[in-house]
Amino acid sequence: MTSATERDDRQPLQVAVVEDHEMTRRGLVDALNDDPRLTVVSEVDSVRKLRISGAEYDVCVADLMGVATAEEFAELVRRSDVVVCTAAEQWRQRVAPWVCGAKAVFGKTVGPAVLANAVWDARHHPHWLKPHLASALETAVRECGLTLPPYLAEVLFKTARGGRVPWILEELGVDEDQYRKDLSAFRQQCVQAGLGQLTLLDALYMAASAEQAPPREPVVFSDWAAGLSEGQVRVLEWYADGYSYEETAAALNVKVSTVKTQIDRALTACGISSKPADVRMMFAMYVCSRHTNPDLLLRRLNALGAHPPGRLTAER
Repeated sequence: MTSATERDDRQPLQVAVVEDHEMTRRGLVDALNDDPRLTVVSEVDSVRKLRISGAEYDVCVADLMGVATAEEFAELVRRSDVVVCTAAEQWRQRVAPWVCGAKAVFGKTVGPAVLANAVWDARHHPHWLKPHLASALETAVRECGLTLPPYLAEVLFKTARGGRVPWILEELGVDEDQYRKDLSAFRQQCVQAGLGQLTLLDALYMAASAEQAPPREPVVFSDWAAGLSEGQVRVLEWYADGYSYEETAAALNVKVSTVKTQIDRALTACGISSKPADVRMMFAMYVCSRHTNPDLLLRRLNALGAHPPGRLTAER
């Protein structure tokens, strides 16, 4: 990684892109190169290849899944300014890379301009939180009982809803040095709460999977599957096995939006209106009989108002 003192800020930042899906990688590269402040100098499908290449860069934009082992990824964020762009939706998977040292964490829905600004800020304003991460940190505070100054809770709240940190601090009358100090203390709380545990898919496993799909166990579905469409059940099967939206779409040769729509429709057909990631996974595991205690899942689903779906003829 190039030192900040070695570069003229009037020159574009040099960016490395690490993304295992070729089309997604190409899209990231094009989006970043469209910003005159940035130029992509390396594009690879794994952290290991980036290290071997010897590429010099200022900021690395990296996927969270399928590009490295947890150890390799942790080393990357220790030695580089990293912006994570991931399909992982669970809040813990978005908090963990930040706790380990990533400068920003986004979902794959982020727009080109937003991503480019995050890359620029990773070098120049690394303490400015961004909306996707702020939202995940709000959940971490709530779920883990973390404590933080009232103004910092307000910063998280407003940032998660699109506000920019420097404007929020000015509005609250808080000095940025104080904000940095308190944010550092908050990160340490997250470390102590065990929120820095990275859970990634090994890059070698992903490479092997691309060459030859691993054998799949015979599927035994619950009675609920009979009331859903074939398309919905097929998507839920892959999702229940831990595949992301993007991986499921690639496996079934459909659009990512189709995967999301099928899951949403299945949930709606079963009377579930609250659809966060944990509820989606719980529902998929129950429908596809992917849990050793289905009665436990059913009890939780019933508490959300779920019920067996009526038989559908559409989409079959």
